[in-house]
Amino acid sequence: MNWDPGGASQNTSKLYVLMRFLRIEQTLFSLPMAYLGAFVVLRKVPSISVLILIFSALFFLRIAGMTNDNLADREIDSRNPRTRTRPLVTGVITVRDAKLLIIVGLAGFFISAYLVNIWAFLLSPFVALIVMTYPYMKRFTAFANYHLASIQGIAVFSGAVAALGLVYNSLLTILYYVPWLFVISTVFWALGFDLYNHIPDAEFDKQMNLHSFAVMLGPKALKFAGLNQIGSVTLAFLADYLYNLGPIGFVSTILHGAIMAYAYYLASRGDFGRAFYYNIYSSIVLGLGVDIDIALGIPFT
Repeated sequence: MNWDPGGASQNTSKLYVLMRFLRIEQTLFSLPMAYLGAFVVLRKVPSISVLILIFSALFFLRIAGMTNDNLADREIDSRNPRTRTRPLVTGVITVRDAKLLIIVGLAGFFISAYLVNIWAFLLSPFVALIVMTYPYMKRFTAFANYHLASIQGIAVFSGAVAALGLVYNSLLTILYYVPWLFVISTVFWALGFDLYNHIPDAEFDKQMNLHSFAVMLGPKALKFAGLNQIGSVTLAFLADYLYNLGPIGFVSTILHGAIMAYAYYLASRGDFGRAFYYNIYSSIVLGLGVDIDIALGIPFT
């Protein structure tokens, strides 16, 4: 129950503390899914410039979003025994540092979006709004879990817009060709790993009048996470079929489901820390598998 993906000892280097504060590894975990959106809509490997700009936009938005999340929750985290080692709580990172990181992150995100294409830039304020409002939603509704999950789905959406905006001049056409099945599949997947972060805090959140499906559903929250992830795998298979993927795509979807099943098993035994990370690994497998499938173009025989 003491596991915390954002915690860091004060006896470690400032760089390490900053990486833990931003949970920078989750940017790398999201990247294959952002690339998935671009690969699927183009049916080929995007240009190097598009790949770099997708990474840049995701990286800077992660800085802004995660810093804002930590800043908004600073007082709550200071009262939760599980999160008391977070850098903003311990003072290793100051409020002034956090505000500067948010400015840098948003500036980098908007510049990256502008350099991608005009549609990515015009949509960027809406994406930023969704990301930056997440930490406040749990004050009002359990659907904050889906709010967080939608941010992961936006990675797929944004990758698609980055690629499609270079091909089509119509926003409606771009939105039509977004691989929505993969977007929604990603939302259902992310709901599961977010609940692995909330279930250990259910009693604390209830005392603080915070909302989540872990609080709303109590012991049934874990089953709810599992049902969402079954939905994720189902939609991913439908997407493989609809978007004419080859054997690597289908195998990666099977592995995606198997890893999530193992994560669920770990969570059912109370090992939420390992469950959280295994669940994230499942998205890497799916994203990379689809990306490689399209890059190699190996059809079913």
